[in-house]
Amino acid sequence: MDCKFTGFICVLLLLFSLAQPVLAEDSSEDKSTSYVSAGLDKGLTIDLLNQDPDPVKPGDILEVRLSVQNMGYKDLEDCVLEIKPSYPFKALAGEKLVQNIGTLGKRSEDSRRKVVKFKLGVENSVNAGKYPLKVYAYTKGDGNRLALTKELNIEIDSESNAEIEYISVEKLVPGTKTTLVFGIKNVGNSPLKNAMFSWECTGDVILPVGSSNVKHINHIDIGDTANVSFEVLTNVNTKPGLYKLDMILTYDDIEELKTITEAGTVENQKRKEIKSKAGIYVGGTTEFDIAFMERGPTGSYTFSVSNIGNNGANSVKVSVPLQENWTVTDGSNSVMLGNLQKGDMTVADFNLKPKEVGKDLPIKFEISYTSNDGIRQVEEKQLTLYSSPFSSSIEPGMPEKGGSSSFKYKAGFAMLACVLCVVGYKKHQKKMGMKNAQEKEFNEIKSEDPDR
Repeated sequence: MDCKFTGFICVLLLLFSLAQPVLAEDSSEDKSTSYVSAGLDKGLTIDLLNQDPDPVKPGDILEVRLSVQNMGYKDLEDCVLEIKPSYPFKALAGEKLVQNIGTLGKRSEDSRRKVVKFKLGVENSVNAGKYPLKVYAYTKGDGNRLALTKELNIEIDSESNAEIEYISVEKLVPGTKTTLVFGIKNVGNSPLKNAMFSWECTGDVILPVGSSNVKHINHIDIGDTANVSFEVLTNVNTKPGLYKLDMILTYDDIEELKTITEAGTVENQKRKEIKSKAGIYVGGTTEFDIAFMERGPTGSYTFSVSNIGNNGANSVKVSVPLQENWTVTDGSNSVMLGNLQKGDMTVADFNLKPKEVGKDLPIKFEISYTSNDGIRQVEEKQLTLYSSPFSSSIEPGMPEKGGSSSFKYKAGFAMLACVLCVVGYKKHQKKMGMKNAQEKEFNEIKSEDPDR
């Protein structure tokens, strides 16, 4: 019996000796907890002196000044202060997260306190509130090691805000479908969610085509711009002028969406609304058509100029610029046409000499005019014009086909004219001779008988 009891006791002692290393290992893994209490017992303290900026905004750089003190009765050697950032804080390149502060003197000495600075980044996506920043202080010496963990509350201020950054079009041409793009920028410190944008034009002069005037945007990150586009159209008879656009942007105010019910729904949801307005001009440019009408016998060409656009044009001028195939031979290369309302047509004449005859040659025109918004416009036109070989006279420097036959024709015509002149002259001489003979005979008869 004694042998069995003795053996049982030996087994228990053996198991207890095997369990001791495991217990020692477990206690070492939880040493931070013991260090915390040890730090407090020995009088080691950490305090936040200030934060810059206060409060900090999402995306900013945060600087904290920490005070580390030894309130105990013994010196603490090889002291270290460390920050382990977690969301919404993050480490910055080149900035230390661990700083050796050396020896902290006992409470009666001036060296008992030191001030340490750390710089951290703040995530862009964080909402307003207070967030914990964990700071660790410990000693590196083997004897009498101490450790202390402290959570510092850092205040972050987040504000949602947005603006209409730009409108893609300043002018609309009546009757022409145009893509109108609005740029909505998040200029706040928190993301925009569940945004809705709408616009309206005074008197419905400008209307969307193929969709409504409302567009939804799920998310706009901080500093980003979201583009919403609409196909718009104005009536062809719209009076030119500046028209007002009223724009409304609404979105969820993130700071008010914090109360979540057990069912997962949001209570007291708050929408933020931003109203703005802008001007957009309706009118502006127009379009022209130019066509060949006829060619005169002296080399003049007549063209028709028509305003086929939806706006009137003032001080219209059509010009033939310098070009390879055609040259203005006489007069100005520009013709003033005056004012042309939409649908009007007039003519312009130019004396032109082609580079070659008997061919279809391209000819360029420039039509300049003042649009109804007061801006001088230039429109280029080109058409193909046939260079007729007929000419009333040979122009120097211009090649002519059939030149010898033309010379023979003219020589024959001159000879015919001479023959006709001779024949006419002979007829005239014969008439004069007959007249003189009659007058002579009459005079003779009268002299013989004066009473007759």
